[in-house]
Parts: sequence; structure tokens; C-alpha cells
Amino acid sequence: MVVTAVASVGTVINADGYDGFIDQAKHPSWGTDIPRASVGDRMRAVVLDSARTPPRFSALPSDIRIARSLRHTEPLMRLCPPPDGARAVEWDAVEADLGIALPADYKRLVETYGGGQFAGTLWLLEPRCPEKMYDLVAQTAEREEILADLWDAGEAKPSELHDGSARLVPWGYVEGAGHFLYWLVRPGVEPEEWKVILNEGRGPFWEAHSASCSRFLLDVVAGTTTSTYLAELDDIVDPVDRARFTPNSQILSQ
Repeated sequence: MVVTAVASVGTVINADGYDGFIDQAKHPSWGTDIPRASVGDRMRAVVLDSARTPPRFSALPSDIRIARSLRHTEPLMRLCPPPDGARAVEWDAVEADLGIALPADYKRLVETYGGGQFAGTLWLLEPRCPEKMYDLVAQTAEREEILADLWDAGEAKPSELHDGSARLVPWGYVEGAGHFLYWLVRPGVEPEEWKVILNEGRGPFWEAHSASCSRFLLDVVAGTTTSTYLAELDDIVDPVDRARFTPNSQILSQ
């Protein structure tokens, strides 16, 4: 994107032949020592509001990271349609309970799908689920206790935890096999940059993926996953169920 005009209220940019506008507060120079934009500058920016004229963009690194993390939610929704109706979540309260901020793509998945099962086997944990096994906050506390006991008993920690500064927070569970999917939470690493790490359900082995939870889910549903534990999903899941989401409200009421 190229800056074509600069004013006190913001910056006009041209993106692939279309004009957009970056409000002053959405440029990295706002409140910092970074130089203001100048005509001819090239920059990275993401769309915040395409309905306005001209469309509003942001060049803030935080907004760019969030936009990058959300890029896999739309193709997942096209491939695996969500149930009707959006779900409201009090994220501030959930994040206070966990002591961390959660990734933007996870929040969008929960608000769009709610908790439930992808591809006939992979559960998305949700906050405040009435069933403790599928509740994000309850499982975070429970898995921390279980893993601490296993490590105290001599089971090897995954190499990603050897420096002692990282934390595991579960977001998914594989029905039947018992595998848990975690975020690898590291100090100073933004939630949108967290890796996914899988712990096999009946053994000590771990598997790390440089992917967001939405990217991991998309690969599982699309059949393109590189996970050793989920690559053969077609052998145990009906092909019709591969691109189907079943919400908790339907499963837990049975």
C-alpha cells in the first residue's frame, strides 16, 4: 500500500488501485517517536471497516497480527458451516479467570460456532460449558493439575517447556483417543503467535505445530493436517461428518 496524501486527521492510502484511509490513531506514529507517514511511503495495513467511504484501514502491528490470525476462520466456516445464531461471551471475565488474553481467532470461533465437535471427533472447548469436560476454564485448571502430577512422577515434559517459562492452556480435545490440544503460552509472545501442541491421550508423546487453533482445525476438516495423530481420520470418521460441526447443545442434550 502506498501513501498518497497526509492530513492532521490521518493518511490516505492506495491499495491495488483503491483508496483507503488510516485514522491518525491507527498509524504506529500515534503517541510514539515513530515518524509520521509521508507521501510515497509503502506500508502494511489491514481493513477495519470496508463499509465506510473510503474504507478504514489500520497500520498498527497489533491489528495486523489479529487480522493474520483470523484469515483461517472464513475458509473454515465455508467448508464447515456453523450453526445459526451468534454467541455472546464475557471475554474479560474469562480472561481474568485464566490470567491470559485469548487469541482473536479462538474468540471468533466460539462466538460463531460455540463449543462442540468438528469432524466427528475434535471438540472445541468453550467457556462456561455446563459439562466440565468441555469447559475451557475448568479444563485449564484440571489439566494443569494432571500434568503436574505426571511430571512429578517422572514423565518427560515436552521440550518446549524445558526452560520453565511457558504454560500450556487446553483448547481442544479428541474424542475417543483422548488427545488434548493446547496453546503453548510464552511470556512476551502475542496470543496470535501461540503454537498448538498436542499431547497424545494414552502415552507420553507430544507434537508441536506452528499454527493457530483455527488453522489447525481447518487442516483437520479439510484433510490436510500434518498431525500424526489425526492424519488417518478418514479411517474412523464418516466422510459426511468430516465437514460437519455438532454443537454442545445438541450433543449434551442426547
